Amino acid sequence: MIRPALDLWLKYKETGDKKFLEELLNVFDDLIHYWASKFTSYGEPLEDLIQIGYLGFLKAIENYDPKKGELSTYISHYVLGEIRHHLRDKIDKIKIPRSVKILINKMDNFIKEVWEKENRSPSCEEIAKHLNITVESVDELFKIKEAMMTVSIEDLEIEVDRIRTERLESFKLPIEEKIALEQAISKLPEIQKKIIEYIFYQDLTQTEVAKILKISQTQVSRLLKSALEKLREML
Repeated sequence: MIRPALDLWLKYKETGDKKFLEELLNVFDDLIHYWASKFTSYGEPLEDLIQIGYLGFLKAIENYDPKKGELSTYISHYVLGEIRHHLRDKIDKIKIPRSVKILINKMDNFIKEVWEKENRSPSCEEIAKHLNITVESVDELFKIKEAMMTVSIEDLEIEVDRIRTERLESFKLPIEEKIALEQAISKLPEIQKKIIEYIFYQDLTQTEVAKILKISQTQVSRLLKSALEKLREML
């Protein structure tokens, strides 16, 4: 049965028992890996970035207050902040070569063109052929683009406690229904349980979940739809 992250946090703060901290880390481990992976294009080993992310996670757990917003958002804020501070300490300014920026721009234009003409996204192979580069290079371009677009909450000067989602608000249920729901969720296949956990408990988007689980966004959408249909039948 999935134990909501906030419940684990409360247990840890009440008892100081490290087993609840370990369970929290298990819940958010993929999220930490996800954010760390966005910065590998800067030349830092992924394992080093993950370790730095863990420091941010621990700081977030110690400083979190439910009044400040969703726990997953708060942890992301601290993980990103810790990684960015590390990168700023190592280099004054991260410079992306102009040639790479041109390739990213061409890639974006090609994706937009294919979408407008065929109502679909081109494959990595199609992008590689269009840009005359390898498929591996396309993957690197996407990583660099994501890193360029990843802006921490601190950088945007957005207050964490103001971040809310309609999805999470609508998922709040009376305690009796929560118990029944968690019992039903526990009967789902493991991958569907993870998708429910990430989307409804950790407030991640389908695209973010797809990257964490290393499947397509379409697969996440289909698995989520199937999971919700199963839950409706069980409830």
